[in-house]
Amino acid sequence: MQISEQWILSRAPGQAAAESGRTLSEEGCFFARMKTEDDKTYWAECTGSARNPYYVSVDWSLSDTEPAFSCSCPEKQSPCKHVLGLMYEVLAGKHFKVGETPPYVWRMRSRQEAEMAKTEARLERVRRQSTAMREKKLERQLDGLEKVEKMMSELLRGGLGSISELPAQSLERLSVELGNSDLLGARDTVEAIAACERRCRQEGLDVKQCRAELLRLLCSLHAFTERSRSFLSDQLTSGRYAMEEPVLYEQLGGEWDEDELREVGMCRRNAKLIQLSFDVTYDEARRAHIERGFWAELTHGDFVYTLNTRSAKGGAAEDSCFSALDVPLLYETPSAACPRVWWDDDSASELTDDDIGAVLKLASEHIADVVKYAAAQLGDPLLPGSVPALVRVGRVGYVEDTLTLEDCTQGRIALRDRRGGGAGRASALRLSVLSRPPAEGDALFGLVYCDEDDGRYCLQPYSVIRKSGITRLQF
Repeated sequence: MQISEQWILSRAPGQAAAESGRTLSEEGCFFARMKTEDDKTYWAECTGSARNPYYVSVDWSLSDTEPAFSCSCPEKQSPCKHVLGLMYEVLAGKHFKVGETPPYVWRMRSRQEAEMAKTEARLERVRRQSTAMREKKLERQLDGLEKVEKMMSELLRGGLGSISELPAQSLERLSVELGNSDLLGARDTVEAIAACERRCRQEGLDVKQCRAELLRLLCSLHAFTERSRSFLSDQLTSGRYAMEEPVLYEQLGGEWDEDELREVGMCRRNAKLIQLSFDVTYDEARRAHIERGFWAELTHGDFVYTLNTRSAKGGAAEDSCFSALDVPLLYETPSAACPRVWWDDDSASELTDDDIGAVLKLASEHIADVVKYAAAQLGDPLLPGSVPALVRVGRVGYVEDTLTLEDCTQGRIALRDRRGGGAGRASALRLSVLSRPPAEGDALFGLVYCDEDDGRYCLQPYSVIRKSGITRLQF
């Protein structure tokens, strides 16, 4: 068991509760401090507003990550300020005598043990009931992969141009079959291939660009089928359908179970989110609007994104968020890169100077580190073609007619708009005409990508972060 101030803050129901707990500790409100010999359980009495002291405990005996809390106070929040104060007592290294665990701690431990057993029993029932269904699903998916491989084999024999000779109905039929086989990633890629092929035949469009996109989609589909066949065969043999490869798991129709995510620790408590950008694109192949937001998550100090797919026929739309959001429980996909997140409840507050300062602290000082990380991510054809990054500004200006960001060590990266975005997404162009351009000490947030024309890594800027606030270049 390891405890830190960040850990305490992540368990607190709010900043005010954490500060109240810290104050209780600093003012010496705790006495009769005791602990078990193995340092797993701590308890004490705390002076409060009632006539009698409150009996407080924190018990790690059953779980190193999710302790049991108890307090005799009437507060409904859990953990309450008295429990948080006891944690600060432990963090401060105050003296605790070794003693026998009192009855009220045993009662709390018994309740926690019963809840854990109940949760495990429920999960085990779900696992047993779904085994047969998962096996049938795996067989459908492997059958669908054979159909994709057959199409890829025909294209390999005929060359890239032979895709135009395929009947339009064949791609549409394959797309439907892949959807029925729960190969959602392959279905979406086949629909995108069909849409791209239709654009290649339109007059007035850049055929070279269309064919480059078509080749990228085919490479992605090939990588998907190769990795999926191995992955699904292993799952069918082992009798498990797990989340070892989160990218494949989603594209193969896997749905994230929030209970399982909590079980493996893929959720964050008391997260604080600041939205850095928001954009909406229309996916012609899926006939849907894709609404995406990138956020700084200040509690853990990294970046996450939200994604909402809205049918072109309607549906609830997301929008830009200009407030700071406090989220009690934030779910995230198991991914080493920028994870996708979602949540049920939040509370909004106005952005403060401290919030902006915390965002600026997340900025990378060296462009070389950003490019190195992006290159590792972009090498996987199944991952998105861009990586979010926040870079500290040394200066922004033109180098040989190219708008360029320079860091404090004179490392540089071109600031360019990605092709195909149109005037509505020309954020680099907007950056170049800002009345107040980014200055030293500011930060640029955007997406790093590899330009298909010259193979250079570029940054499409989405927003400028200054001490005075966030300037968005798109929405």
